Amino acid sequence: MNNRTIARLKELTNWVMDGLADILLPKERKVRFLETLGPDGLFTKIPRSENFDFDTDKIKAIFNYKTVLCRQAIWEIKYRANAKLISDFSRLLYEFILEELGDLETFNNFTNIILIPIPSSKERQREKGFNQCVLITRELLKIDRERNSHIFTLSENFLVKEKDTAHQARVSNRRLRLKNLINTFSVNNTGLTDFGKLSEYSFIIIDDVITTGATMTEAFRTLKSAGVSLSKIRGFALAH
Repeated sequence: MNNRTIARLKELTNWVMDGLADILLPKERKVRFLETLGPDGLFTKIPRSENFDFDTDKIKAIFNYKTVLCRQAIWEIKYRANAKLISDFSRLLYEFILEELGDLETFNNFTNIILIPIPSSKERQREKGFNQCVLITRELLKIDRERNSHIFTLSENFLVKEKDTAHQARVSNRRLRLKNLINTFSVNNTGLTDFGKLSEYSFIIIDDVITTGATMTEAFRTLKSAGVSLSKIRGFALAH
């Protein structure tokens, strides 16, 4: 049996198991189940991200969004600001980022790291009452301080979303998503003043879920336009 056949069988098995989970576990039970797992259980039960086919190795995600439990967890984080799941997933994301940073600190001098959440538009913020990416970055900073690591600094308003756009999940392909997001973000001048010389810092952009990478790509472009070297920018998400 060749590798392609094995991969196909694995994909089919996952699809069947997801279908059964959707049938056997109603939404409320799935949420309760997810909340009882804790970070170790989530890491065991939810498959890793795969087929990450972006043109850059600067964007990473932990989990496979196409699986039922992952979709449910992200929905809870994105639309209900589920504090338990934000905490558990952020702990996993923190460890994931540290692993990825190991080589960066050595080879790219990736230090003085500022966490930047993907921003919401003012309209979306009013509608939901929160930005889940801000909540995740706050949790990452909390974990960092609990461990007395002080690796990260947080700037919640460094990146600004200037205009509301169509929800990215409703835009049909990556080219249209990129077009939809052109010049959507800007760097807050106050943020620039707070941090002084940007060349002295590295930046990690945080999102909850990456689909085509269009949002993250536009965030990278915006920081680069502000004078940040691409070698000093990385993007991380909970799922893809």
